Amino acid sequence: MSELIYAISGGKAALQDGGKMPAGLRRLIGSGLLVAVGYIDPGNWATDIAGGSRFGYHLLMVVFLAAFLALGFQVLVSRLALATGQDLATLTVRHLPRPLARTAWLAGEAAILATALAELIGGAIALRLLFGIPLMAGVAMTGAGTYAVLLFARNNAERHERIIGLLLAIVSVSFVYLLFQANPAWTEVASGAAQPTRALRSPEGFMIALGIIGATLMPHNLYLHSGELAQRAHGLPVAMRGMAMRVARSDTVFSLGIATLVNAAIMIVAAASLSGTGVAVSSLDQAHAAIGKTLGVGAAIVFAVALYAAGQSSTITGVLAGKVLSKGFSTGGWSDRRRALVTRAVAGVAAMGMLAYTGGQDPDQLLVLSQVILSLALPFALVPLVMLAVRREVMGSFVLRGVWRALAIAATTAIILLDGYLLLVQAMPG
Repeated sequence: MSELIYAISGGKAALQDGGKMPAGLRRLIGSGLLVAVGYIDPGNWATDIAGGSRFGYHLLMVVFLAAFLALGFQVLVSRLALATGQDLATLTVRHLPRPLARTAWLAGEAAILATALAELIGGAIALRLLFGIPLMAGVAMTGAGTYAVLLFARNNAERHERIIGLLLAIVSVSFVYLLFQANPAWTEVASGAAQPTRALRSPEGFMIALGIIGATLMPHNLYLHSGELAQRAHGLPVAMRGMAMRVARSDTVFSLGIATLVNAAIMIVAAASLSGTGVAVSSLDQAHAAIGKTLGVGAAIVFAVALYAAGQSSTITGVLAGKVLSKGFSTGGWSDRRRALVTRAVAGVAAMGMLAYTGGQDPDQLLVLSQVILSLALPFALVPLVMLAVRREVMGSFVLRGVWRALAIAATTAIILLDGYLLLVQAMPG
């Protein structure tokens, strides 16, 4: 697989004897997989299911647009890491004003806690759907499961990749099965996807579209991707940086491509099995029940298993991202295990407190809250990223310029404006 990605990247000429990739470049493969799982977390499920069940296939194009934005910024942060040999957090502290760096760190930590909250709630919902376990106990069991996985991996990057790859495979295979069960009319899928304005004209559809974008591009994934690549590229000769960027880009495209197809499958399954049934689907519980009625009990079980796998894989990468933040912003060199324990404990207490306050009703609102936090934290990672990428003294000959520079600035500005709009909408009475 690594040689295939390398060949796609245009690096055939530098293959060693026997057609193998140089070891220094081969190490770069797999970092994209670690960040890809962040794009199929329970927050994405909630927005994709809401869009599919309410508007059919009309918001499918928004899923691909959000994925395209995410891909662009993940490729940009990989370019930054390989050009400098350092991660985004370290470079932010070193080259940008201290107040901005401090704010970026706080926003990054908030994003990681929000992600942990979403994964714990998502995992708890999945365990309740599968085994009838109460939400409070499910939160504790999901957190313990994450900690057990990290103990097993013991800072071994290859083990992390294998575990996450397995979990991602479970989610992917599950939705292939659900797609076959839903048996959508693909002509209707294509026709609906080509007419997004039918949904975007509706205030509800527009807000769901913003939610899809906000749930897709996550700030902690930018820190994780840069940290993984900076570490793996350590000692890589300067002459190989251009080739390394092509390898990293192909790895990112391949991995995020899988995550994008899973997100699209979630919306298609929701549209094919829930849209037009008269069932008002506004939560994962309701989606599970409706899928059970329309596609059968087996499909409902597969849905719940995939939900748990998605949450568990995403929360592992959240812990790894936290380690990059801690090291880069010099806030203490905690181990993965200690970081996992503290983060899960804080998020678990918050989740249990909120569940107790609401009586366990409508836990999906906590997923919505986590996505709002992530959306608001995102600009504090994007702004430093773009500021660093356009500085020649940081990037050298790999500085971002021309059309790509303009597109990066425009996309960041658009996301900030969308965040401002969301804040205004949330602040408005009624």
